[in-house]
Amino acid sequence: MNKSKDNLPQNVKPRGFWGRIAVRVMAKGLRSIYKNVATVLDLHPEDDFLEIGFGSGIFMRSYASHVRSITGLDHSEDMVKLATKYNQERIDAGTAEFRQGEASQLPWENEKFSAAAAIATFILLPKPLDSLKEIHRVLRPGGRLVISVEWNAEDGVDYTKYIKKYRIRLYTGKEIQAMFQEAGFSESSITYSKGFKRHKIIIVRGVK
Repeated sequence: MNKSKDNLPQNVKPRGFWGRIAVRVMAKGLRSIYKNVATVLDLHPEDDFLEIGFGSGIFMRSYASHVRSITGLDHSEDMVKLATKYNQERIDAGTAEFRQGEASQLPWENEKFSAAAAIATFILLPKPLDSLKEIHRVLRPGGRLVISVEWNAEDGVDYTKYIKKYRIRLYTGKEIQAMFQEAGFSESSITYSKGFKRHKIIIVRGVK
């Protein structure tokens, strides 16, 4: 599998033609997860929504088209270009923005968003607690964050060969809830679901 200059494979940091193919394939496998996350997140027309690691942007197109504004952060510059292309009309209208960067250093002011999500990205974050603190900072009081963890320490699968290859970390739901609490979220809850070739997916919802 092709790798980037920082030695990350395409399914971790998509770029170029093969990166676009990779995110489309991944999006198909995540369809049921997108639906479950959308149910837990429960977006409303008045929401200003932030997605961390948006990839192709399919979740925003499918489940956040009705919200007041959409904003995304991804560490792949090519995914930023792709999402910009697909959402140019909203960008021109001032209701969409996509940036390249790291979740541990968000480029937005305090209390900008009312809802946020990170789908199939949390185990890849090099600084997960710092990232949660940053998301907490940019959420308004009462704002909610939903993350999905498809590979986790509760599903009984041996991920040993992937931990170094993809630079992932495995968590239990309780461990993630503890990080939510340390990051400042006033409450959190866990929902378990299933997905394509995945029999135990952790979805954690936190409220600021």
